[in-house]
Amino acid sequence: MMMATTTRMLRCVSLVSIVIFAVFVSECSSQRSVFDPVHASIKNDIAQRVELNIWCKSKNTDFGHHRLTYGAKFIWKFKINFWHTTLYWCKMWWTDVNGKYTEGSYAIYKAKRDWDKCENECNFSVRKGGIYRKEMYNDDAYDLVYPWPKRLVTK
Repeated sequence: MMMATTTRMLRCVSLVSIVIFAVFVSECSSQRSVFDPVHASIKNDIAQRVELNIWCKSKNTDFGHHRLTYGAKFIWKFKINFWHTTLYWCKMWWTDVNGKYTEGSYAIYKAKRDWDKCENECNFSVRKGGIYRKEMYNDDAYDLVYPWPKRLVTK
């Protein structure tokens, strides 16, 4: 009886070890890993002479208010938590040269949504049409991830 229990325990430990090993091998064999930091950036691509205001934060980190001139970037890095619930939220607003005010809020990074889209490099471009995310394997392609709300306020 004791021998059968010991054999079962050894099989169970072996199986668990194999699963853990397989997970680590798959993570280590890929070029990028969820254990590495994610580098994120938001670039003002709206227009010359248009300043983009952003306020980004997570549950634990508040980056405060930043003003980006045309072509400037806000850059930060972070690690994804164990549960893949890492979330960063940004509020953005700007006024164009004609006085048209645009504002919106967006969950700029959600680990469960974005890991497969950009892995460890998530680059966003803010444009007149909305917020665009750079495609992972195509330097020239961007996907619209958040169009600006239809209701715009004119000052």
